[in-house]
Amino acid sequence: MLKATVFIFIILVNCIGEVSAQKADPLFETEIPLQIALTFSIREVAKTKQDSIYLPNRLYFQSAAGKTDSIKVSLKSRGNYRLQECYFPPLWIKLDKKDKRENIFTGNKKLKLVLPCRQGTINNTLVIKEYLCYQLYELISPYAFKTRLVNIDFTEVRNKHPRHYELKGILVEDLEKTAKRLHAKEREGIKISPLSMQDTAALRFSLFQYMISNTDLSMAYQHNTKLVQLADGAYLSVPYDFDMSGLVDAPYAVVSQVNGVQLDAQTVRERVYRGWCSSPELTEFVRNEFIGKQAELLSEADKLKGELNEKEIIEIKAYLAEFFAVIKDDQLFKTRIIDQCRK
Repeated sequence: MLKATVFIFIILVNCIGEVSAQKADPLFETEIPLQIALTFSIREVAKTKQDSIYLPNRLYFQSAAGKTDSIKVSLKSRGNYRLQECYFPPLWIKLDKKDKRENIFTGNKKLKLVLPCRQGTINNTLVIKEYLCYQLYELISPYAFKTRLVNIDFTEVRNKHPRHYELKGILVEDLEKTAKRLHAKEREGIKISPLSMQDTAALRFSLFQYMISNTDLSMAYQHNTKLVQLADGAYLSVPYDFDMSGLVDAPYAVVSQVNGVQLDAQTVRERVYRGWCSSPELTEFVRNEFIGKQAELLSEADKLKGELNEKEIIEIKAYLAEFFAVIKDDQLFKTRIIDQCRK
């Protein structure tokens, strides 16, 4: 009993330290969508994926005072699947370091911008659902990217006939900024065994991915995750890109393959646990951590009223409730998670 008490005490101390490491950022300290405007040629920006060229541009945004302001930026396409299969390319936005004026973007050198795959209301809805995934993970782990929903007034340059779109998007904090905020170091381009990851963070990561039904990731190969190393030497993964998850349920989403082997699921909505086995004490601790946050996690979707309709919010909450039905039931938790963990 004493051993278990000491174990839980150490976990709680670590959690307090994790939270205290984070600092507020004006861009991400509010959940109110930011109004921005961009004009560029999709064809020209898409070409930048093949090299290191950033195309000069200007980003217009609505200031806190409600006035339109602008900053110099440079744009570059990024990503793999979405860049190849979607009409709107996911972007890197590099801010002009010579611009010393204080504004909402101050303190950020570079940002990701997630755009809808294609035009149309359903594609904007998918972006909002993916944004929800980022918000849910922030409630679960302090090791998360900060995000901000944006309303984008986008003009596509097309010879003499420009096209105009009203899009939803997600601004995602850059890894360098995330690592600095967490007093950690980026560790890109190296392979680390998942068994070498900080165990509490890794288990939270895995249960979260099971909760949203996402298997399109790899901690070992840094697929849709970024690796950072904490000051104490511990490694952990910070996840991103959740469009292939069951919660988002994009029309183009397919069940992921692991080492060329198809997982035992017919659709992305079917949950498959891909986490690694942990000690019984740690597993039970993190399990109860999730159960204790059930109300908070379910209510996160309510914050998107006005962005999602009532039916969509009800469906999201029902889908998340299915996850909690599993982890709150001892037998289901054993057969669907403990017995499925990788050794």
